[in-house]
Amino acid sequence: MPVFTTRADEAGGSTLGNLLGHQSSIPMVDIGLAQLAMHAAVETAACADAEAMVRAAAAFYNTPLAQTADGVWSIG
Repeated sequence: MPVFTTRADEAGGSTLGNLLGHQSSIPMVDIGLAQLAMHAAVETAACADAEAMVRAAAAFYNTPLAQTADGVWSIG
Protein backbone atom coordinates (compact mmCIF):
# COMPACT_ATOMS: atom_id res chain seq x y z
CA MET A 1 0.00 0.00 0.00
CA PRO A 2 1.46 3.41 -0.94
CA VAL A 3 2.10 6.03 1.73
CA PHE A 4 1.15 9.64 0.96
CA THR A 5 2.51 12.64 2.86
CA THR A 6 2.52 16.40 2.45
CA ARG A 7 5.65 18.50 2.31
CA ALA A 8 5.41 21.86 4.05
CA ASP A 9 8.69 22.92 2.42
CA GLU A 10 7.33 22.52 -1.12
CA ALA A 11 5.02 24.94 -2.90
CA GLY A 12 1.37 23.97 -3.13
CA GLY A 13 -0.86 23.61 -6.14
CA SER A 14 -2.36 26.36 -8.25
CA THR A 15 -5.18 27.35 -5.90
CA LEU A 16 -6.59 30.85 -6.10
CA GLY A 17 -5.01 31.81 -2.78
CA ASN A 18 -1.61 30.67 -3.96
CA LEU A 19 -1.96 32.58 -7.24
CA LEU A 20 -3.30 35.77 -5.62
CA GLY A 21 -0.53 35.73 -3.02
CA HIS A 22 1.95 36.54 -5.78
CA GLN A 23 -0.12 39.47 -7.11
CA SER A 24 -1.15 41.23 -3.89
CA SER A 25 0.87 42.94 -1.18
CA ILE A 26 -1.77 42.04 1.43
CA PRO A 27 -0.62 39.35 3.87
CA MET A 28 -2.87 36.33 3.42
CA VAL A 29 -3.32 32.66 4.13
CA ASP A 30 -4.97 30.12 1.85
CA ILE A 31 -7.30 27.89 3.85
CA GLY A 32 -9.93 25.43 2.76
CA LEU A 33 -11.31 21.95 3.04
CA ALA A 34 -10.24 19.01 0.94
CA GLN A 35 -13.10 17.81 -1.25
CA LEU A 36 -12.73 14.63 -3.24
CA ALA A 37 -13.95 16.10 -6.52
CA MET A 38 -11.75 19.19 -6.25
CA HIS A 39 -8.39 18.11 -4.85
CA ALA A 40 -5.98 15.24 -5.34
CA ALA A 41 -7.36 11.72 -5.14
CA VAL A 42 -5.31 11.09 -2.00
CA GLU A 43 -7.08 13.83 -0.02
CA THR A 44 -10.17 13.00 1.97
CA ALA A 45 -12.54 15.04 4.10
CA ALA A 46 -14.70 14.20 7.09
CA CYS A 47 -17.88 15.81 8.44
CA ALA A 48 -15.82 17.02 11.39
CA ASP A 49 -13.62 19.00 8.96
CA ALA A 50 -16.59 21.08 7.76
CA GLU A 51 -17.75 21.66 11.34
CA ALA A 52 -14.25 22.80 12.35
CA MET A 53 -14.10 25.18 9.37
CA VAL A 54 -17.44 26.72 10.37
CA ARG A 55 -16.14 27.31 13.91
CA ALA A 56 -12.85 28.75 12.60
CA ALA A 57 -14.61 31.12 10.18
CA ALA A 58 -17.06 32.25 12.88
CA ALA A 59 -14.20 32.95 15.30
CA PHE A 60 -12.32 34.88 12.60
CA TYR A 61 -15.25 37.07 11.59
CA ASN A 62 -16.31 37.68 15.21
CA THR A 63 -12.83 38.91 16.24
CA PRO A 64 -12.44 42.70 16.36
CA LEU A 65 -9.74 43.98 13.99
CA ALA A 66 -8.62 47.61 13.93
CA GLN A 67 -5.91 49.52 12.12
CA THR A 68 -4.20 51.68 14.76
CA ALA A 69 -1.62 53.22 12.40
CA ASP A 70 -0.40 52.79 8.86
CA GLY A 71 0.53 49.11 8.61
CA VAL A 72 -0.24 48.44 12.29
CA TRP A 73 -3.22 46.27 13.21
CA SER A 74 -4.79 45.39 16.55
CA ILE A 75 -6.58 42.05 16.94
CA GLY A 76 -8.97 41.31 19.77
